[in-house]
Amino acid sequence: MRVGISLLLLLSCFLFSFSLDLKGVSYKKGRGLRIEPLRSTVGGYITTAYEKSESYEEFSLDDIALLIYGRPFNRVRYFLEFELNESYVVSNGKERTKRKIDFERLYLDLEQSDALKIRVGRFITPVGLWNPIHINVLKWTTSDPLTATEFFPKFTTGVQLFGELPHDFSYSLFFQNNNGISENYNNFLIKKLVGGEVRKGLSDSAKIGLNGGWFEIKEPKEELTFFGLNTIYRVPRIELSGELMYAIEKEKYVPGSTLWSYRLSYYLQGVYRVFRGNYAILRYGHFKDKSDGRDYRILTFGWNYRPVYYIALKAEYQLREKRELSRFLASFSWMF
Repeated sequence: MRVGISLLLLLSCFLFSFSLDLKGVSYKKGRGLRIEPLRSTVGGYITTAYEKSESYEEFSLDDIALLIYGRPFNRVRYFLEFELNESYVVSNGKERTKRKIDFERLYLDLEQSDALKIRVGRFITPVGLWNPIHINVLKWTTSDPLTATEFFPKFTTGVQLFGELPHDFSYSLFFQNNNGISENYNNFLIKKLVGGEVRKGLSDSAKIGLNGGWFEIKEPKEELTFFGLNTIYRVPRIELSGELMYAIEKEKYVPGSTLWSYRLSYYLQGVYRVFRGNYAILRYGHFKDKSDGRDYRILTFGWNYRPVYYIALKAEYQLREKRELSRFLASFSWMF
C-alpha cells in the first residue's frame, strides 16, 4: 500500500510539474486542467499530516481529492469533489487503510443575480471564518479552532440561498430536511438543519459576521441552537481574527425527559508575515461543554511556509493546561 501511495505521489508530481497548453486545453499549476470545450476544470489536492503527543503518534495520508467544476451555461455552475479521507494511517505503530471514496461536495448553482444565487446539493456549511476554507493548503494551521468543529455540521445536503447586497453586505441561508450525501463523513449525523450568516465589510481591511441556526442530531438524540460572531482585519504583513460561538443543547437521551445544557468557545488569532512565504501564527482558544465536562484552553504556536500559493508546509505546537494533552502537529498540502 505504501509503495502504491508513493508511486501515486510521484506520478502526480510528474504530471503536474509543467504547464500544458494545447488547443482548448491548458494547465496552470495549482489551478487545474482547463478543458475549454467542456467549460470545465479538473484539479485536486493532497494532504499528509503528522501528530505527536505524550501518549499518541500518528502519520496519515489525510486527503486525496479530485475536483471537477465548471460553468456549462452562463448562469449555471456545478462543482464535484471526490475524496479519499485518511486513506492510509499509522497510529501508534499500527497501520490501517481506507478505500472508500466519499462525495465531499456535489452541488449545482443557479445564479439569478449577484443578490440571489441558489445552491442545491451537498456543500460546505457557510458559517464562520474557518469552515468555508475547506482545502488544507489555504488554512493557516493544520488544526481548526473548536468553533469550527463543535457547533454546526461541516457539510449541508440541501439548499443554500446566498448573494451580495448593497453597502458591502453579503448573506447565506441554508436548509436541510433529508438524509445527507456521505453523511457518515460529516462531523454531526443530521437530518434537519436551518441557519444563516450575514457579513458586513466595515472597511477595505475589516469584516464582521453574525450567524445562527438550529439542527437535530440523529445519534445521540440531541438538538443544538447555535449563535456566532466573527471578525477579521487585514493589513500588509498582518492578519488579526477572532470568533465566538455559543450553543444551547437540548438532550433527549432518556425517553420522556429532556436535559438542557450549553457549550461555548472562542479564539483570538494573529498572523504575521515574517518574510516572503513564511508566516508566524499565534492563537489562543477556549472551549467549554457543560454537559460532558469538557473545558479546554489551548495556546497554539504555528509556522506556515508557503513557497507558492498552492503548496504549504505547516507546523504547530498546542500547549494545554494538562501537559499530557499538549501536542505537535505538522502537515504538507499541495493543490494541483
